Amino acid sequence: MLLSIIGVLAVQAYWIKTSWINKEEAFSLAVNQVLESVSIEVQNRELNDYILAYERLIDSVGKPDDSNFTDVFLFLPEESSTNLSTFFAYGILQEDYDVDVSSLDPRFGNLANISDYKSVNTTAIISNDIFNRENNMITTVSKLKSVERRNPFEVAKYRTIFMQYMANLPIHKRVSTQEIFLLLNKGLNDKNIKTPFEFGIYNNNLATRVKLNNYSEENKGPSYATPILINDIGESPYELVVFFPQKENFVLSSLIGVVGLSIILTLFIVLVSFSALYQIIQQKKIAVMKTDFINNMSHEFKTPIATIGLAIDAISNSKTINKPIKIKKYTKMIKEENHRMLKQVEDVLRISQLEKRTLQIEKKVIKLHDVVRLAINHVFLLVESRNGKININLSANSDAIFGNNTHLTNVFVNILDNAIKYSTNSPMININSLIKNNKISIFIEDKGMGMDLKSQKLIFQKFYRVQSGNIHDIKGHGLGLTYVKKIIQIHGGQISLKSKKGDGTTFETSFPLFLNKN
Repeated sequence: MLLSIIGVLAVQAYWIKTSWINKEEAFSLAVNQVLESVSIEVQNRELNDYILAYERLIDSVGKPDDSNFTDVFLFLPEESSTNLSTFFAYGILQEDYDVDVSSLDPRFGNLANISDYKSVNTTAIISNDIFNRENNMITTVSKLKSVERRNPFEVAKYRTIFMQYMANLPIHKRVSTQEIFLLLNKGLNDKNIKTPFEFGIYNNNLATRVKLNNYSEENKGPSYATPILINDIGESPYELVVFFPQKENFVLSSLIGVVGLSIILTLFIVLVSFSALYQIIQQKKIAVMKTDFINNMSHEFKTPIATIGLAIDAISNSKTINKPIKIKKYTKMIKEENHRMLKQVEDVLRISQLEKRTLQIEKKVIKLHDVVRLAINHVFLLVESRNGKININLSANSDAIFGNNTHLTNVFVNILDNAIKYSTNSPMININSLIKNNKISIFIEDKGMGMDLKSQKLIFQKFYRVQSGNIHDIKGHGLGLTYVKKIIQIHGGQISLKSKKGDGTTFETSFPLFLNKN
């Protein structure tokens, strides 16, 4: 299960990383396409402006002073089934104007004269008989001629002249900040890239005047660059640089939905898996404790059952039946062992009733000091038999509480019983009381074997018993302190302990004082 969880986490991490890389690559590709498109649009716009101004200039000067026509292409198709053939001719018409162009448009101040180029397309349909005989085009059946401006040759000629001239102008006279911003904004919106950007144009790595107002050379964030206003040899000193200060947030926002869902589902799987593991471990611990409890219970019952069996056999013996003293002794033994088994069963039943909350506990105003003294009386002979001692200092000036005398007596008997059982030498027990925050606290301190931190955390759990060495050599079912804690909680009290391995244990129980409002 752990390996599967690690595998799922690794796959999810790899998928998220790959998705991030793919989104960044898609972002970079889209931005580079937009920058290239902007560069081409700015270049074409500038050339078109030049050509339109040039053509308006030509139209304003009237007829040319000189015209030259050059045929650059002739084509006559092979004969067909008809006696007609089509003759194609293509040429370039150059018209020269001897005018001072600088007075008309300052952009053409470097031109000595002005020339215009037009394409001439001629289509002639002729009769094969006449063509073959006369070998001329006089008898053309139909002749179509068209002249159009701005053919590819002419645009190329304009481009060369214009680029040479405009290369000497400063960048802010060739393109505006507003134009770049509008083109970039439109291109990025078309690519669905809606995130703030800043840009500037650099001339040989030096910033120019074409930039956004909030643009600075120390801008943070990824940058993208492309050449702009390329000259006739394919080079440009200018570079359009665009910054995206919130690129990471934009890429993240495009992934947040799927990635978030993936992370939530992965965390859910991890939590469920670890919860299952925790439950399995806990169930295993409980199963071990229950098995231990059953073994202890069987052992505890085995001795009294065997004793009762022997006593019954002795009573049934013909030699004993006429001896009342021995019969009385054996019946007393049966009664004690029966009482012992009954007490063990009652302990288990009380815990079961407490778990189901079916145990009826009647409460009244009682003196807690009297309850403690009664509990001491129950264990006094046991302590004395082991040459132990109980020091009593019940100094609290008020001990009235609202509770059940019987169950609270059992509480303190259980705590004292543990103090006796887990004392390796003669039991030395100190009992004190004091008032804190309208509560009476009873401290029961022993000098026994003590507990480690693990045992302190588990001591109030069902079936748990502190080990001595590597085995459970202390009799009991591990239910006593569970019963103690639940009874104290029912009385609105609290129980805590302080212990150190080898130095003994101190249990502190506290109960709300009964305050007589009359």
